[in-house]
Amino acid sequence: MINESIYEVTRDDYKGFVNEIKPEFRDIRIEDIGVSHIAAKIYSKKTGKCLCSRVGVKPDSGFEGPEKYYIFEMPDNDERRAPTPVYKLQLETKEEVQAFFDFINKQKEKENDGTIS
Repeated sequence: MINESIYEVTRDDYKGFVNEIKPEFRDIRIEDIGVSHIAAKIYSKKTGKCLCSRVGVKPDSGFEGPEKYYIFEMPDNDERRAPTPVYKLQLETKEEVQAFFDFINKQKEKENDGTIS
C-alpha cells in the first residue's frame, strides 16, 4: 500500500499543479474510496498515469473532515503549460485589514470620479 501522506500538498499547490495540466490531456474520474470518502482523480490521457487526486468526505455519509490534496506524478512536458503566477495577500491585523479596505475605497472613488481610466 502506498503511503499517500508523502504526496500530500496544500490546496494552493494542488490548484497550481492542476492549472498547469493542459485540459485536453486531463481525464478526470470520480471514484469511491470507501464508505465515507470520494476522490476526484486526474489521469494523463497520454500515459494513463494518475497525476493527482483530491479526496473528500461524501456529502451524505455522516462523516466530517477536511479535503486532502495529493500530487503523485508530473505530466510529460507536452502535457503542461507554463505556470501562472499566483499572488496571495495575507492581512494579519485589524490595522492591515482597515488599510486595505481604505485603499480599495479610495481606488473606487477615483474610478467614479473618472481619474482612473
